This record gives sequence, C-alpha cells and structure tokens, in this order.
Amino acid sequence: MKRRLIFLIPILLVVVSCKYDFILPVPEAPVTAGVSFATKVVPIFTTGNKCTSCHKAGGQSPDYTAEKAYSSIVPNLVNTSSPNQSLIYTLAGPSTSTHNWKKLSASEAAIILQWITEGSKNN
Repeated sequence: MKRRLIFLIPILLVVVSCKYDFILPVPEAPVTAGVSFATKVVPIFTTGNKCTSCHKAGGQSPDYTAEKAYSSIVPNLVNTSSPNQSLIYTLAGPSTSTHNWKKLSASEAAIILQWITEGSKNN
C-alpha cells in the first residue's frame, strides 16, 4: 500500500498543479468599405477654399467641383499601377514644389493615395 501511495502522490501533484489558460476568441476587426470618393476625397478639394478656389467651372483646368471632380481626375491624373506616381497625388501633395498656392496636408494626401490604391472608384 505504501508503494502505491509513493507512486500516486507525484501523479496527484501534477494533476492538481496543472493550470489551464482558456483562450477566448478575439472578435475580428470589422471590414472597412475603403475610401469613399464622395465622402472622403471630394471634401479635400472643396472644403476650406482649397483646390476649388482656382479649379472650378470657368477657372483653371481641371475642374474639382463636386459635380465634375471624378471625370476631371480619372483617368487623366490617376495611375492605378503606380498610385504614388499619380499626378493628383504628386502635384498637390505635401512635398510638392510645383504647386505653390495650395498643398494637401499629409493626412489628405494619404486619403487620396489610399483611394487610388483601392482602384479610384466613383463611390
């Protein structure tokens, strides 16, 4: 009987000392719809006397008003195979030296670059 106890005690210690960590499933991040041209990109051009102060109907070409922006930008100023070389991104971006009047902020340029990378959809 003593021999059985000697063998059972280590086994009981192992079983009693086991700790179980239960891993709960982590909820997945919601899928984002991407950058909307109408709600994210157009306001960059039209809000705060930015691009449309010059680029409007009867002004300098291209026309960036809400009604004409997409047809003025795509495909002329967008390069979907190399988004970071798209003219809409490089000419008015924060690091440009060619467009001195108004420049995009870094966050605005990032939105436009993401929109181009996602296929420059008219959404």
